[in-house]
Amino acid sequence: MRGGEHVSPTPNPLDVALWLASQGYAVHPLAPGGKKPVRGCDRCSRGDSDRPNPAYVEHDKHACPCHTEGRPCHGVLAATTDADRIAGWWVQTPAAGVGVAAGPSGLVILDVDCHGNDVPTDPEQLLPGVELPADIAPGSVCDGRDVLALLVEARRATLPGCAPETLTVRTPSGGLHYWFRAPAGTRWRPQAGALGWQLDVRAGSSYAVAPGTVTRDGAYTVLGDCRTVAELPLWLARDLDRTGHRVRPQRPRVALPWRPRRTGCGYVAAAVEEELRAVAEAQPGTRNSTLNRAAFALGTLCGAGRLDPDRVADALADAARHAGLPERESAAAIRSGLTAGERHPRTPTGAAA
Repeated sequence: MRGGEHVSPTPNPLDVALWLASQGYAVHPLAPGGKKPVRGCDRCSRGDSDRPNPAYVEHDKHACPCHTEGRPCHGVLAATTDADRIAGWWVQTPAAGVGVAAGPSGLVILDVDCHGNDVPTDPEQLLPGVELPADIAPGSVCDGRDVLALLVEARRATLPGCAPETLTVRTPSGGLHYWFRAPAGTRWRPQAGALGWQLDVRAGSSYAVAPGTVTRDGAYTVLGDCRTVAELPLWLARDLDRTGHRVRPQRPRVALPWRPRRTGCGYVAAAVEEELRAVAEAQPGTRNSTLNRAAFALGTLCGAGRLDPDRVADALADAARHAGLPERESAAAIRSGLTAGERHPRTPTGAAA
């Protein structure tokens, strides 16, 4: 879509906002002439760095009372599909642009920039993790549109926005926003540049500027006649998953029964088992300190010649893995703890010398 596009005339922002809401997309107003959300009340905006707002009050924006009072504070958090509330916002600020909250709307919007500056010379910086042709002609990559074309070629796919058709918006700089519906049951996060150079993703807590919005830099306009939003293509979803855009639910770690290795005999074996069990069952936030204390305690027995340091280190590492400690982190704690303990060998009475 690099030339010959059909560009729709600029519609009324309120009409756009109401139409989007009727499609199930949550919207919020943007400051006239710009891309930032409007300020609903004096206390909810910090102001600019050179002109701070003296009326600003520090508060939890998620629990801001402005939301229940119907004010458009905090952008995406105020976004709604309520037609009456939307109409009231634009009656108050008719020239406001339209922001579309990606996450609440179930959207993943591919933002293809067109800045054309500081083009990376390393292909790995163009599309990290993607094997690109070795014969890329010098100067053939100028902006995000060319990078997207390379990704499409590498995946032997079809350029989004052409097949299947999906709502596509041209930005004032000449960039493109490809709108897609998130597949059912999936959540996505915004990240700039993770997919590729000048390829950003609007999802989750971020928003996109809707067509019909006019800024000081120009207008956001729909390309072509398509007004429907297609589901995120599988090939693109796989790449966005690979680059960390997909939010995967955290599964609770199941603590399996701890079966310590038998080390030593008599009271020494009992001491080892007690320390290893403490490490294996340590909770997040205490695991490293517990491991270090256990390593020191067992190091005193190593220093007295009652235990083999290598066997103890292996047993401690096994317990640390069971607790979920990273291997590099646990290795350092075990080494320092054992070394310190060996300097204070435990006497026959059980005290460290």
